[in-house]
Amino acid sequence: MASATVRSPRRFLRTLNETAVREPISWRGMLVLSAFWFAIAYVMQPLGSTIIPILVGDFITHATTLQIGPIAFHVDLNTYIAILDTVGAAFAIVWQPAIGALSDNLTAAIGRRRPFIAIGVVGDIVFLTVIAFVTSYWMLLVAYVFLQMASNTAQGPYQGMLPDQVPADQRAEASGYYGMMNMVGTIFGFVVVGAILIPTHHTRLAILTLPLVVAVAGGLVFFGVPDRRITRKADPSVARSVFLSFAIDTKRYRDFAWLMVSRLFFLMAPVGVSSFALNYIRFTFNYSKEQASLYSSILLAIVVVFAAVMSMTAGFLAQRYGKKRMVAAACIIGAVGSTLLIFAPSLMWILIFGVILGISLGVFLSVDWAFMTDLIPKAEAGRYMGVSNIATASAGLIARPILGPIIDAFNNNRTSTVGYRIMFGIVSLFYAIALVTLRPVREIKVE
Repeated sequence: MASATVRSPRRFLRTLNETAVREPISWRGMLVLSAFWFAIAYVMQPLGSTIIPILVGDFITHATTLQIGPIAFHVDLNTYIAILDTVGAAFAIVWQPAIGALSDNLTAAIGRRRPFIAIGVVGDIVFLTVIAFVTSYWMLLVAYVFLQMASNTAQGPYQGMLPDQVPADQRAEASGYYGMMNMVGTIFGFVVVGAILIPTHHTRLAILTLPLVVAVAGGLVFFGVPDRRITRKADPSVARSVFLSFAIDTKRYRDFAWLMVSRLFFLMAPVGVSSFALNYIRFTFNYSKEQASLYSSILLAIVVVFAAVMSMTAGFLAQRYGKKRMVAAACIIGAVGSTLLIFAPSLMWILIFGVILGISLGVFLSVDWAFMTDLIPKAEAGRYMGVSNIATASAGLIARPILGPIIDAFNNNRTSTVGYRIMFGIVSLFYAIALVTLRPVREIKVE
């Protein structure tokens, strides 16, 4: 028989025994549970795509040339942006699963997830506020490293709350709420940050909206979602569990392995576009940084909106034509859109071609997740889906260090903007490699 609910002395810090039955969750409960996804998207999307490029642009006023033997390397804005974002991706890959494993075994009285979420939320608030007041690139880099540590301290345990709290028959519904809040948070982040930057030219004010949203959403989850309390003895082999979480049986599940390779290259494409879109618009069409931030926010919001629309319809098409064909179609559509961006003559055409990228992303995200669940061993579903998150985070870890220096090299100390056109060509190549590596995947269902 399931254990009864254990209530803590505080009214809002309700805990459940780890063996307690998972009760059905209302739509209000789903919104509270998924609230922190809104905050994550609201913060991370405009931070990486708009705020970081603006701050780096303020601190790095001219390109420098590094001479290594006969080779000269041009180091400019995009390379410095790539360094920052690469650090963030590295923490998402390593820090987040490690903290998640620690939270699995925490025996705190208020629950196993809450303490880490609280630490992460407080850290987010502190270091986002620090970022608003930094005065140099290197101060920004240090603050951003600590922000990533704090953010991933909260995110790993937070993601564990879904299987902790949601009954099996509601997990698809809960995933839908997570996805919806992620997209809504992204759109709000782009619109609000962009709207503040244009009329006020006040980057600091835009940044200070980020910790406010984190505080509200983090408070909702901390006080409004019950946490599981562990009464058993903690597993002493946490380090071994974290290490094994990165391993998959590539021989037995070769289709899943190939799909992860395809997923990696596909996601490298939109990551590259979003990371350097602001500088592309700013320097190619000679806009101010405030105008460029608004237009790049509009571009990325368009991509997200059309991704959301397509994610709601692509599943039905997959039932008729097959998941592999739909993922292949997403690769082709994305390649077409990024190729057209090479030749975009004006901002209007950039926004139009952004619709094509949004359609591609929406088709891919809705179908690829279902495709993965067909190919993984059901007894180890959690671990294999964790591997898929590693592939997602690795997209930024690989794409940005490739694209940033290449853009700066071809821009030749800001005497040209052809580097951004080269970037779109490489993005098209990413889509093409994703299509090729999809070919060995068999559309089968592993029982």
